[in-house]
Amino acid sequence: MDIRKHLLTVITLLTGTSSSAQLTYQLGNTTLLIDEVVDSSRVNIPWEILWGPDDRLWMTDGPLITRWDPVTDVLDTLHDRGYGNGLGMALHPDFPNTPIIMAVFDTAQYYGGNLQCEVSRFTYDAFNDTIVEEEVLFTYYHAGEHAGGRVLFDTTGNVLVTTADYWLNGPDTLFSPVGKTLRFATDGSVPPDNPRADHTWTWGHRNPQGLAMLPNGAVVNTEHGQMFQSNEINLLQANEDHGYPYYDGLSCFLIPDTCASATYSYTRPIATYTHPPSGCEFYTSDAIPEMQDKLITCILWHRGLMLFGFNPELDTVLTQEYLQGGAFDALWRIRDIAIRPDGSFYLITNDRQDARIRWVRPDDATIAAEAAPGNDGLRAWPNPMADRLTVSVLDAAPDAQVELLDALGRHAGPVPSRMGDRFVFDVGALSSGAYAIRLGDGRCERVIKR
Repeated sequence: MDIRKHLLTVITLLTGTSSSAQLTYQLGNTTLLIDEVVDSSRVNIPWEILWGPDDRLWMTDGPLITRWDPVTDVLDTLHDRGYGNGLGMALHPDFPNTPIIMAVFDTAQYYGGNLQCEVSRFTYDAFNDTIVEEEVLFTYYHAGEHAGGRVLFDTTGNVLVTTADYWLNGPDTLFSPVGKTLRFATDGSVPPDNPRADHTWTWGHRNPQGLAMLPNGAVVNTEHGQMFQSNEINLLQANEDHGYPYYDGLSCFLIPDTCASATYSYTRPIATYTHPPSGCEFYTSDAIPEMQDKLITCILWHRGLMLFGFNPELDTVLTQEYLQGGAFDALWRIRDIAIRPDGSFYLITNDRQDARIRWVRPDDATIAAEAAPGNDGLRAWPNPMADRLTVSVLDAAPDAQVELLDALGRHAGPVPSRMGDRFVFDVGALSSGAYAIRLGDGRCERVIKR
């Protein structure tokens, strides 16, 4: 049997996918395989998905924060708020060493059914592998389904949150959260380098539903416009007005005197397009060459994905490509994307009425399958490893010790981060060669560093 086909067979078995659920899509020279991995009997209204450092998929789903394991197919509830509709979520960049989760929840059962969102900080207990505390830091008003709500940590460790302006909820004033990117510290305070004395970072946004960090640390959003061809990609920089409600896309939209004003100016989007956007991520992997170094943007109603190619400075969009037809006709609204380190990615599809989670990967990938648990309850993946190694110990005690040894049996470091039964090693600085994982009770597993 061809080794690549064998690997894909193993992955399919481990992730619980079924061949009857698989779709394909031809993208240039790459055939994408699309599997349904979590169906609508197990998710209700997921809005955010992200790939965690524990190699599991975290998501908001109604009042819940949940997490799905692609190896065991177990979907855990880490926290149930008891009310609300989860929107964006982000793990601290040093998670779980800094056990902070930031998330936005609307106060209604469906985010179009109320007028207030709560921005919360959650605390994660790594040993017990659960969320133990929530603190609502502040609230913001929204009208109708325009709630924004996407969350992202910036390079300074502060938090960005998008909010929305339904039509003309009022002028841009101090302490107004309407139609903005808000920036705040993890305790909810205003960072001293914010441009104003409030959370305002940028303003003049209609309904931004995507946030992504580019490889140079810059941040872009995806934003719903009002008029045809007026959906936007914006490069977000401090203290900039992005035009709404006076400008929509590149067109003057409201208050003609403003359009003719010699003094009014705004920051134009770096791209405008027709298809209604949602979540986005910048794709750097070479696993799917046609997507490499492009912003992947989910779209709603129009069925498909958008790819945006940038210039080397990452401040200008040079190309747009609409992936449509074929398998995308069955996926309908695509709400969000989460990219794995191996270059495959997950999508929330069929959003709203019949949501499910899909896994997209190239058919010729050499994606390392997560190792199935051995008879001793120990597994380590990926193997060979590159930058990160995850070790799972099914019967791990609270004081369990896991160490990495070199070929001579010497301690090789580094110290792992623990998340429940999983221990995550940062192995990027290690030399290539053979290593071993050893537990305190003597169990071992051999691993290779590429």
